[in-house]
Order: sequence, then structure tokens, then C-alpha cells
Amino acid sequence: MKDGDFIRLDFDAFVKETEQLVDTTHEEVAKEHDLYNERVSYAPIPLIVGSGQIVKGLDRDLLEAEKGKEREVEIPPSEAFGDKDPKLVEIFPERKILSLPEFRKGDKYPVDGMEIRMNNRTGIIAGRFAGRYRIDFNHRWAGKTIIYKYKVTNIITKKDEKLRAIIESSYTAPDEFRFEWKGKDGIDIVLPDIVKLDQGWTMAKFKLVSDIRAHLNMKTVRLIEEYVKKEEEKAEEEQKVSVGNDHQHEHDHECDDPECKHATPTEVAKEKD
Repeated sequence: MKDGDFIRLDFDAFVKETEQLVDTTHEEVAKEHDLYNERVSYAPIPLIVGSGQIVKGLDRDLLEAEKGKEREVEIPPSEAFGDKDPKLVEIFPERKILSLPEFRKGDKYPVDGMEIRMNNRTGIIAGRFAGRYRIDFNHRWAGKTIIYKYKVTNIITKKDEKLRAIIESSYTAPDEFRFEWKGKDGIDIVLPDIVKLDQGWTMAKFKLVSDIRAHLNMKTVRLIEEYVKKEEEKAEEEQKVSVGNDHQHEHDHECDDPECKHATPTEVAKEKD
């Protein structure tokens, strides 16, 4: 591999000291270690070698990898998720923790190892003593040596597939995005309906545009929100018009007297005068 290569990577990552599973692209491994998430699609992930999408040590080891060959690498904390900083471990009174949204209802209680959000930071409950909680704001795997067992399953070379890979690594549902290349350095991307009400899209789109510019050498990236009336909506409107016309015809036929007519608002006003 070399820097800038688009690849798909299959891997299992474990903490060396405890053999605890950190992450995996294999569904059966996730289930075996009680980390299965039904919302996750377990499959080789797309990434760009040397782009910083993965931990530094693994990114560097990929330069020695070959497609289809399994490798194992041991990565020290400094090149994995960083060394643990004791200054990021803080103490909070119990009332402060119990006032967090996830605990207010009383159906959940803080326990060791639980991940929580406080003041826009993610922390791990690291212990409780004398009515206080120790919260660790280091990365969950900071200070740990990580072992990666991995294999490059594919090298992506086609331009369209590279774009799909960038979309997949930035957001989700890459097949729902439609696009058209505009010359050598431009692209129009029609966004799917899913992004229109997704608050997370605001941040994702900046990464998407940045990666497209950096790795596909595009000068102009146009993101297009398209609102197209669906066929069922058209049919419903036509049905309403048809029903309205039928009702008007029926009302017209109720009066056979030639002098009978339906007064307009203007005519009603004249009669009152």
C-alpha cells in the first residue's frame, strides 16, 4: 500500500493486556464479545491510507500490507488512542451526575464503565466513593496497547467507487446519493431525503466536501437539495380536484329554474346594499 490508496479494511482490534474487544468489522466477533450493535453494518470499512482516518500506528503499518494477506500489529498507546492524562480525570458530586438527562427519570443508574455526556464532553464513569463519582474524560482506550489483526480486502481504483467510499466514511447510505461529474474538477451531488432532517448532516457535509477536494482533486463541489413531488402526491391532488368538480356539477343540477343561480360574494354585497 502507499499513501493516498483507497482501500477496504477488515479487522479485529483488542486491548493487549485484557484481550477486551475494541472494535471489529465482523458480526460474529462482536456477538461473541457482547458488543453487537444492530444499527452497525459489519463489513470491511473504506478508508484512505495516510489520511488519519485510523490510529497512527495502524495507518503506518498499512504501508507494509498487501491485498488479501492477513497481518497483525501491536500498537503502543502513543500511536493508538494516546497516553492517559491524569488531569482529565475529574470528581463530581452524586447530585450532579444524577441530574444528567439519562438519569433524571430514575430508570437508569450510573455504573462503572458507563459512557456519559457532560458539558459537551464524553466521559467514562471510573468509580464512586463517599457520594462522589470519578469521571474519566480520556479516550476509553487511552493508555492501552492495542493489537490489530487485519486484512486489506480491496483496493479501490474507479473514480465513482472512490466517491462512494468517501461518502460512506463521512455519512451513511452512499447509494442514495446521486452525482454527476462536471469536467475534470467539478461535481454535482444530489442529496437524499435522509439528510434534510438530520442535524448530524451539518457537520458531515463539511468533512465530505473537504475529503472530495483533497482526495479527488475537485475544485467545485455542489451539494443539491432536490424536492420532487411524488407520484402519489400528484394523484391525491388530482383526486381532490376531480371530487371538487363532481360536487360542483351536482350542486348545479339541483336547480332546474333558469333564474336560479349561485350568488358570488360581490353579488351578495350588492343585494345587501
